[in-house]
Amino acid sequence: MMEPGLQTYRRLFTRKPGAARKSLDHGSLPAPLQYLSERGLLKGKPRGEWAAVVCPAHKGGAEKTPSLRVSLTDGHYRCMACGASGGDVIALHRLITGLGFRDAVRELGGRFDD
Repeated sequence: MMEPGLQTYRRLFTRKPGAARKSLDHGSLPAPLQYLSERGLLKGKPRGEWAAVVCPAHKGGAEKTPSLRVSLTDGHYRCMACGASGGDVIALHRLITGLGFRDAVRELGGRFDD
């Protein structure tokens, strides 16, 4: 008999035979600089390929000095203070808003190709 956790995992994350898999149209997402600017997260001028912003992972807005570095080429980020990290604009938006993946993509104006 399988462990209950493994059963739940397989039920939630195993695609059913014949189920269509949708792919994300990354071109429909905002560029990292556009995303940061529209939300008022930029506190200074970006340096080269990187921008420094206040880390939203620090609860209660305790951070005063920007410690989150965001790549302006692909949107991956890392906080130099707490270690929060992610791979793209979607992950950053999820960190800021607490949304799930699909909801974050929809809120960013992203589309799934059928």
